[in-house]
Amino acid sequence: MREWDGYDRRLLALLQENALATAEDLARDVALSPSAIARRVRRMREDGTILADRAVVSGEVGPFLSAMVDVQLDRHALQPVEEFLRRLERRPEVQVIFELAGPLDLMVLVVVDDMDAFNAFADAALGDDPAVRRYETRFVKRRRKFTTAWPIPLD
Repeated sequence: MREWDGYDRRLLALLQENALATAEDLARDVALSPSAIARRVRRMREDGTILADRAVVSGEVGPFLSAMVDVQLDRHALQPVEEFLRRLERRPEVQVIFELAGPLDLMVLVVVDDMDAFNAFADAALGDDPAVRRYETRFVKRRRKFTTAWPIPLD
């Protein structure tokens, strides 16, 4: 893991707001030449600091049902749990998987078209899996804030 200087941190913060910003756009807020900015951004993409550039889609695209699913695993044997996690990672409905400390083992954010689609997901991905002891679902009423941006310190 490499160290990021103040320029890198500022560039990362700006690119999280707008990944389509050009080096010229970024040079208005970062005291570097556009060519130096382009080199830094290219290096961050090559070294894996920047994993991807993605579009954040509006919630108005369609009616989606979001569910926060808390999962308690039946056993913590490494191989069955890793196989279960890989299966979850491959599911397009799964947006986020957090491994937790405490009484629950996972929190999974699932986004589907409707309740029928959620039931089909839960039955196939959770209900029949021997790695799952139990799961509990909370449905999202309203999305008040959504971001994928990390809070990068700019000091």
